[in-house]
Amino acid sequence: MPVRDHIPRPTNSEETASYERFAESHNIRALPYLTVTNFERATMIADLLAPRILGNVVIEIGGGIGMLSVAMDAIARRIYCIEANPLWSMTFAQFSLQKKPKNVSFLCGAADEFLGCIKGDIAVICTNSDVRGMKLIGAQFANTVVDVYGEMIEANSEAFDPWARTVRPFA
Repeated sequence: MPVRDHIPRPTNSEETASYERFAESHNIRALPYLTVTNFERATMIADLLAPRILGNVVIEIGGGIGMLSVAMDAIARRIYCIEANPLWSMTFAQFSLQKKPKNVSFLCGAADEFLGCIKGDIAVICTNSDVRGMKLIGAQFANTVVDVYGEMIEANSEAFDPWARTVRPFA
């Protein structure tokens, strides 16, 4: 299901080295691919999550540009979208000007930076990389952690994006 989109990569070796230092210092282990690539997909996922997120405070970890968080706005009471990679935040700003509802906040930084600052009813992870790490941190934000793509793979592995199945760690 997920479609790969590359994050804008630095164009020269100095910028690449700068980003790599940033990723290392902020403990970013996720692959730089956007897995929720259009608002239709985000809405479909939000609808699947609706029974669990209805009226709740949701913390999306690894939220990319925030499309899923914005799609959950009419269902959840409050959404915090956490994304460690600052390159995604630039795109979120553009997207946000058009679609951001008042009950969605985009937090740029590693998820562990926000422990003790926010608490949710449910943590949502919709990624194919560093799933184990994101699930561990999600459990510190909320009693319920939902691994969206893990559930989709479990329900019908063959229907899931073949590339994503190869990069997603299974535990």
